[in-house]
This record gives sequence, structure tokens and C-alpha cells, in this order.
Amino acid sequence: MFIWSSIAHIIALTSPGPDTVIIIRQVTLHGRQSGYIAALGIGLGIYFHCLLAINGISLIILANDNYKFIITVIGSSYLLYLGFQMLYSKASEENEFKKDESTVASSFINGFITNIFNVKAFIFFVSLFTVLIDSINGIFFYIYPIYFAITSCLWFVALSYLLSMDNKFLNIHKNKLINLVMGLVLCFIGLFILLNSLHEYF
Repeated sequence: MFIWSSIAHIIALTSPGPDTVIIIRQVTLHGRQSGYIAALGIGLGIYFHCLLAINGISLIILANDNYKFIITVIGSSYLLYLGFQMLYSKASEENEFKKDESTVASSFINGFITNIFNVKAFIFFVSLFTVLIDSINGIFFYIYPIYFAITSCLWFVALSYLLSMDNKFLNIHKNKLINLVMGLVLCFIGLFILLNSLHEYF
């Protein structure tokens, strides 16, 4: 059962979503290392999702319409904020990757917040651990969340590397067109999630 769950997890990882868009955003604006740091944030977010799901907390949150609505609004608003920030960011010299604490912190926070407030991630890991719960005992209670977190982080690290290779067709760092498209995509995803949550709630 764990093998099938792992396959489902990998398929979910490789499917385009907010996490993928955030990695593309960070690599476009700040370069490869920023993508790596964002990947760590996503990995930590997934670790928390696993802990919440394995302890039944995610199920309680999703069962409450108010909690689900608040989480969705926060997550979608943050995506909108990142999208607008990307659209109005100044290109060239001002977007040079700076290896300072603020850039590292913002990359990590962007990855973490985008993932932790992703309701689809809540639902996915609740579904995943509903299937796995019977086989989770002893040390596996600690191993499974770590496994999914590390696997996710490694995927997004690999994606960051691929998107910043020394190849004019793959390297998206400081690409103005990619910057514009990803900004619009983030805004679209954020707006879609927000409007959908408002429709469902009211």
C-alpha cells in the first residue's frame, strides 16, 4: 500500500500547482539557490501536512467550513500578493540574486506559506493517510512524514536545477516573459481559489 501511495504522491508532485509556480517564480526572480530554499520551505510545509493528517487534525479542519474558508482565503490572498509582486517587480539589476538573509528568508517563507495554506494539499494528505493508517505503527509514524517531505523537497530542488541550467531554452532566470506569465498565473490561481471559496462558503 505504501508503494501505491508513494506513486500517487509523485504524480501529485509532478502535476502543475501552486508549489510548482512558486519554484518557477523564485528561480525567475532570484536564481537557482532561491529555488532550493523555496523547496526546503515546501518540504517543511508537507511535513506539517503529514503530521496534521496522521493525527487526524486535518480532517477536523476540513470538516469545519469556517476553518477551511479561512485557510483558503489566506492561501489565495498570498498567491495574489506574490503574483502582483512579480508583475510589478523591476527587472535587470534590481532582480539580481542576492545571497543575503532577507532573500533566503523570503524564499523559504514563500515556499512554506504557499504549501501550508494549500487546501488541496490538506485534502491529498488526508486521503493518503486514510489509506496508510492501518500500516502506520511504531517508527513508521515518524518515517512516513519525513519520507514525503524529503521526496517533495528533492523534486523541487531538481526542478530548480533544471530551470536554471546553462541552456538558453531552459534557464528562466531574469526572463521577462516568464516573469510576466508566472505573475499572471499566480494571480489567476489565487483569484480562482478565492472566488471558488467565496462561492462555496456563501
